[in-house]
Amino acid sequence: MFGCSECGYKSVKWLGKCPLCEGWETFVQEAEEKKSSKKRSREKSPPKLLKDIEGGDFSRIPTGLDEFDRILGGGLVGGEIVLVGGAPGVGKSTLLLEVSSSLSLKGKTLYVSAEESPQQIGLRAKRLGKNQLDNMYIVGEDRLEDIFEYIKKEKFKFVVIDSIQVVYTLSCEGSKGSISQVRGCADYLTQIAKSLGIVIFLVGHVTKDGAIAGPKLLEHIVDCVLYFEGEVLSNYRILRSIKNRFGSTGDIAVFEMKSTGLKEVKKINDLFLPHREQSFSGSCVICAVEGLRPLLIELQSLVSRSNFGVARRRSLGFDFNRFSLMVAIIEKRVKLSLSSEDVFLNVAGGLKISDPAADLGAVIAIISSFKEKSIPSNSVFIGEVGLAGELRRVNNINLRLQEVERANFKHCIIPEVNLKEVDKKFDLDVRGFLTLHDVVKDVFK
Repeated sequence: MFGCSECGYKSVKWLGKCPLCEGWETFVQEAEEKKSSKKRSREKSPPKLLKDIEGGDFSRIPTGLDEFDRILGGGLVGGEIVLVGGAPGVGKSTLLLEVSSSLSLKGKTLYVSAEESPQQIGLRAKRLGKNQLDNMYIVGEDRLEDIFEYIKKEKFKFVVIDSIQVVYTLSCEGSKGSISQVRGCADYLTQIAKSLGIVIFLVGHVTKDGAIAGPKLLEHIVDCVLYFEGEVLSNYRILRSIKNRFGSTGDIAVFEMKSTGLKEVKKINDLFLPHREQSFSGSCVICAVEGLRPLLIELQSLVSRSNFGVARRRSLGFDFNRFSLMVAIIEKRVKLSLSSEDVFLNVAGGLKISDPAADLGAVIAIISSFKEKSIPSNSVFIGEVGLAGELRRVNNINLRLQEVERANFKHCIIPEVNLKEVDKKFDLDVRGFLTLHDVVKDVFK
């Protein structure tokens, strides 16, 4: 059989394009799983009334890393499976070595290294200063049946599998990393975690498109999906929550990679606002919400005359389609001609944002660069811009204003429809506007 590595669609012959997800060259050959002739006998339970079912024990288990616990929703839950994905060399193994060494103070922890030898893990642990722990065990094994025997015999409470693409189970055919093996290994580990009530961490490789390699079913099986992002040449890493059955999603945590390991960055405004005391044309500060966390971020824009006749449009960290809409709104509603101008937009600090409340800041940054007029460094812009040029309501306005005030900014421009929600306790100059044209007229008067 041939299966699509993106959606799991199966075909008896190889196809260049998947008819289900329309992905190109995603079909790989896999052996058909043999159906067991023996029927498993299991204990059946009749249906029960929902009101008669008692909730389980969901007490949180802190990992010892405050930012990691906040991403998880307050800590780990017994029987939880956490999938950590990231690009090669970003530091996934280092992060989980830090987490597992901290968890070893709360219970017996097993680090299963299927890619590296135990000696290599030992060298890394020695460099990080984590090689003198009593409850930290390391094993180099890639067969899940043997790993299960270790878990039952030693009664481990926390297990790290590094990685899911290089382990295999005898109950499934196919080579390591194939669709059938990844799916079978995920099912096997899920049964172990739920039956024994232990916490299992899975390391997942990502494809060139940034998605976790293997079938999409892998992300549906696990309880929590975390993406570890960041440029390899940069010291900063961003941990982003994509899925969490026991907490919020979309939240982020920032870590700094040092020679002694990963260190938490709790005051991240210094990371995203390095030049907040200075004013530049094309620079604007916004307040975006990632998950439950408000972030003050600097947007930078550069508008220059096009030399090749065809204007270029580039955005980094900001959705390109939304960026194109903002440029069109400026031309139509503000009456500024950008057809012969190259327009570039960048989110400082390497962060990727998707909050619609960043629209107003992006527009103001572009106009500031075009007019060569700087914006006061103590001002923050919050608002979603509609196609008619109106400012639309944004969510969590008081949470955003609280972060703006905490960072000692003095002025904030928001949509007028949000003014009635603003608490009177803020010591801020908060002004509301109906349209983008009114904001531009006030800022660049």
